[in-house]
Amino acid sequence: MAKRYLIHVKTDMNQAREVCVKHSGVQVLHCHKHFPFIVANIENVKFFYNHPAFSHVEEDIRIRIHRASPSAHNQPSNVPWNIQAVHAPAVWPKSTGKGIRVGVLDTGIAYSHPALRGHVAGGYNIISGTQNFMDDNGHGTHVSGIIAARKPGRLYGVSPDVALYGIKVMDRDGNGRISDIIKGIEWAIDNNIQILNMSIGSNTHNAALEYATRRAHQKGIILVASAGNDGERGGATDYPARFPWVISVGAVDRDMKRASFSSTGDGIDIMAPGVGIRSAWKGGGYKVESGTSMAAPHVSGGAALILSRNISMSGGKAQKYLIQLSNRLGPRREYGHGILDLFPLSK
Repeated sequence: MAKRYLIHVKTDMNQAREVCVKHSGVQVLHCHKHFPFIVANIENVKFFYNHPAFSHVEEDIRIRIHRASPSAHNQPSNVPWNIQAVHAPAVWPKSTGKGIRVGVLDTGIAYSHPALRGHVAGGYNIISGTQNFMDDNGHGTHVSGIIAARKPGRLYGVSPDVALYGIKVMDRDGNGRISDIIKGIEWAIDNNIQILNMSIGSNTHNAALEYATRRAHQKGIILVASAGNDGERGGATDYPARFPWVISVGAVDRDMKRASFSSTGDGIDIMAPGVGIRSAWKGGGYKVESGTSMAAPHVSGGAALILSRNISMSGGKAQKYLIQLSNRLGPRREYGHGILDLFPLSK
């Protein structure tokens, strides 16, 4: 029975692909553009272990969105509590994120939603290989609303004038493959994305994902990821959030206490609201959700405010500055450097 793998290539990609094509029991699915990986269905993986063309082979594992249980109540509000908690409105007279390109690596975006209409500049469906990145789950739309919603009287996001790009890598059930995540990162590189929000994760390390995220960081993209929702089971931070070049975001509630579900560990960088968060949803509606998935986009929006205010600042410097915009709340392993506080940007 064939299984899906990521093959690490250490020679010429075309030669390596030819080796795969000629070997029985191997079906090549994709050759990555920016990274030395081939995705293939393989019946007998042992062939690749000692072959001079390949350095490593690993299963193309599944990854999931970081959504906790949805909340049952609604909160009609102009500027939601969570946006006020990070002091985003105080910054808007100086910066609203205008001109900054933010990629949302997720289930897609409902780009016709009233709170997002005109703010979604483009995107791509990695799964189908088409331009249709419409959200068929709702998660990506909710994340996007936290970043950039602008619907007076209904909803505001952290940076309401950014240009959003929906990179659909997760299916309607909120699941995806590592190889598609990597393809999404390649798309972000090719399309000059400045900030990439990844409200997704897996507790399994993957060398290909490590390589791809590190290269994206080296190219100047600010990478933001949700820490994971395994806190109640004592779970550590998920990947890609655990990689040191990715900003790892945990969740707090209205009382600035760590959400019970928010994963812990040395990899936590910063906290943001992630309990009872009202945002946009597929179909044009609004929904209240919880999870570290909801915390991460506050930080992505904050990064956009920094870059918009400081056009010449590099992604690396902006990332370091962003983590400094925090107020300590508790133990480092639970709260990282503390809660995101954007107020200093208003001065």
